[in-house]
Amino acid sequence: MIVGIRITNFDVFEDELLGRLIGGVNEEGNYSNEGIRLRNVNALIGRNNTGKTSFLMAMSFIKRVINQGASQASTLDGRPGFSNLVMDKSKPSSFKIYFKLKDATTRKPKYVQYELDIMANEFGSPEVIAEKVLLLKKVDGKDEVVDCLSMENGKGIVRDNDGKATEAAIGDIHLSALSVYGKISIYETLYQVHNEIDGWFFCRFSSEISNTYYLDGNAPGGHKHLSSSGANVNNVLEYMEKQNSAYYERVIEEITSKIPQMKKKPTMPGALESSPDKLFLYLLLLKDQEPNTTIFMETPDKDLYHDMVDVLGDEMREFALSHPYNQIIFTTHNPYIVEHMSPNEIWCFKRSYGEEDSNVKITCAGNDPVVVALSKEGVGMGAIWYGGHLDSDEGND
Repeated sequence: MIVGIRITNFDVFEDELLGRLIGGVNEEGNYSNEGIRLRNVNALIGRNNTGKTSFLMAMSFIKRVINQGASQASTLDGRPGFSNLVMDKSKPSSFKIYFKLKDATTRKPKYVQYELDIMANEFGSPEVIAEKVLLLKKVDGKDEVVDCLSMENGKGIVRDNDGKATEAAIGDIHLSALSVYGKISIYETLYQVHNEIDGWFFCRFSSEISNTYYLDGNAPGGHKHLSSSGANVNNVLEYMEKQNSAYYERVIEEITSKIPQMKKKPTMPGALESSPDKLFLYLLLLKDQEPNTTIFMETPDKDLYHDMVDVLGDEMREFALSHPYNQIIFTTHNPYIVEHMSPNEIWCFKRSYGEEDSNVKITCAGNDPVVVALSKEGVGMGAIWYGGHLDSDEGND
């Protein structure tokens, strides 16, 4: 799961941090962990045009870079090319992501930071100019940061499972070193970080699901996981039923019992063909036996009646409790879905529109002493938000 991420000089983000990164060394010789970390469930709130969707697109960009290279990542998903995504073309775009992973041997938490710098060349083409994977570990009772990967302009070192560092080189400057060495199991930490990012899932569920089936590249037969649009829902249900019929029946019964409309549909999955239900898709996604590492959702509560918003919120919480190393990050404009969340789980996006800039600022509600005090008194976060304690007058409606 993601503990923190810093985005610099990319899209609408001049230099913004959500959560925490590896800090400086304190008096005890340990690395400080200052700031509120990202939780298993995180809500991104704020007025329209304050950067929430841009944040999801930035995360999608990082995954695309790892999987397909910086050049393709800059034009996929409707992006206008890398040079048009950089605020200051004389500086690189920088991404730092701090992860909490499960150690493959000890099964205990393992903290790793991934750093990626991309710069546009004279022709506007993106080049990976620097890359690091830093492992935070205890040595003689004190924290130590170990470079598992350190690259500059395609050359550097990579460290294997025995701690041995060897020279590394990437011939294609548009590719990340993680995309190459992260697929080799002798580099365990890199392998874990690569799989973590590769496991990010970006929901594009919509009501017109059937119209996107072939565009989504779906093939007949059983599918293990839902696609980003959810168009292959029937394939997934087919796979579940054949793989484990008892689990399939239990999941369908649980989901349909929570959605009134579904109770009237006589068969599954055939009933979905004529009337696919978005809430059904979200609940099915959260029942995946091999869930995605981090699930990014854009306004999953859109068009849902308030009691169905409660159902979705409860299922998100159950997912987080059942999968302590997995995570949900979602955007919303709906106070209902955040009512029972804690201040530390809510991130407020605000944007100023001055003559020279339109900076995005991101703060955690848990940093506001008034919000924390109200929450401790039993006031729900939805009510606090509705009361105007989280929003400002900045931004556009």
